[in-house]
Amino acid sequence: MKETYGNVLPGMNLSDLAGKLVVIEGTDGVGRSTQINLLKEWLEQQGHAVIETGLSRSGLVGKSIKRAKEGHTLGRITLTLFYATDFADRLDQEILPALRAGFVVLTDRYIYSLIARAMVRDLDPAWIRNVYSFALKPDAIFYLRIGVDNLIPRVVFSRGFDYWESGMDLSPSEDMYESFRNYQTKLLQQFERLAEEYNFNVVDASTDIRTVFEQLRSGILRTLQGEPRPAAVQTTPGPVMIASAADGPAQSSGSSPFASPERPDEGLKV
Repeated sequence: MKETYGNVLPGMNLSDLAGKLVVIEGTDGVGRSTQINLLKEWLEQQGHAVIETGLSRSGLVGKSIKRAKEGHTLGRITLTLFYATDFADRLDQEILPALRAGFVVLTDRYIYSLIARAMVRDLDPAWIRNVYSFALKPDAIFYLRIGVDNLIPRVVFSRGFDYWESGMDLSPSEDMYESFRNYQTKLLQQFERLAEEYNFNVVDASTDIRTVFEQLRSGILRTLQGEPRPAAVQTTPGPVMIASAADGPAQSSGSSPFASPERPDEGLKV
């Protein structure tokens, strides 16, 4: 039976989830969308029913997140709880029903990107893990690893620098290039820590598209054939957390995942 990282949402039945949850993680511009499109087509050719989901696609708050981010004024806790609401709605309305129907769910990023972003913004690690402790443990997590020097040209020659993905909310600098480099360096460092903690399958994303796809396809085949994930490294990120015996830290019993952290938010940044 599938498990969460600690909490279970009201009415959340985990006993009949026959499908597979596959996560493609990595920073902005690393090629996740390209690979998910290739994987979806390949899986459907193999006869699998597939759905795709990702951040800010919730019918409840997805559009609201995008509108709120346009103002460049969201505080770090407000932003985190916005994304947590988006994730909870997609989990309840998309992911769990699809898994119950036997689908392969491909998710473009998962809670790990949200945890990494929050920790770069100096939120309490134990609190942020509690916030996402209701997340379902995936059947496979593939992390597309890339260095910042290889990442920058991809971003420059595709969509360009984004305010939030450049960490401009953290830096008073008007130089978006330097802000992007500094922010992404810190974000990639957090991903490396999470890769060990949650036992990511690491894929070198600096190679060509076909090579990356072949590695992902091979890993997903093993998942579909029922090979279990190896146990993740046990960690104790804070006094309120209990290290999980399988895939990472779970929430201590009796506490709310949305309880406020010790340090209050600084509020809206203007």
